[in-house]
Amino acid sequence: MGIVESLKGTLGFGAKVPKVEEVQKERMRRSMKEEQAIPELRKLKDKWKKLYEEGKGKDKYERRALLRQMNRIEGEIATKDLELAKVDLGIRALDKMDSILSKGKEIFRGEFWNKIEGRLTSEKLMDIMVDENFNEKQVLKRLGEIAKISDKHVLDAIEELPDEEVEEVWGKEIETEELDEILDKKIEAQKKKLEIERF
Repeated sequence: MGIVESLKGTLGFGAKVPKVEEVQKERMRRSMKEEQAIPELRKLKDKWKKLYEEGKGKDKYERRALLRQMNRIEGEIATKDLELAKVDLGIRALDKMDSILSKGKEIFRGEFWNKIEGRLTSEKLMDIMVDENFNEKQVLKRLGEIAKISDKHVLDAIEELPDEEVEEVWGKEIETEELDEILDKKIEAQKKKLEIERF
């Protein structure tokens, strides 16, 4: 199961479709979590670099001791990096959900929207978002199908929405401080190992 798939159950809105305000509140909570994690990550990377520099003038026995510490720090960095990637992905998913709910309420208005809310859970919405690659137009079409809405005005309004490039939203890699090439390679290996264990 990939990182996006694992998102489905972690947005924590329970069964009901969340209100836009709830989505925004959850986004804020995650942003704060992200702001806390970035300096912690930077600190760990600086610690690793310091040990790396320290090892330059040492003999092989001292280097071996330093290497053990460095390996432990690499594991911590990889874990933090993964957590941060999940938080970042969660934030972007919430932004999408916020936009979809706002547009949905506007397009489906009143009775139609009540019909959708009555047949949708937050998990089902997340499933549809993942299935449709977070393409708002496609998600809204699917919502209309779920509630069996065939009103021409509503369907036309969805059709008029611009087609967005999914890559624009989901193509960005999580931004972290530049790190020595060696560390980057080792972190990638650690992350792969962690992803296999976790998902």
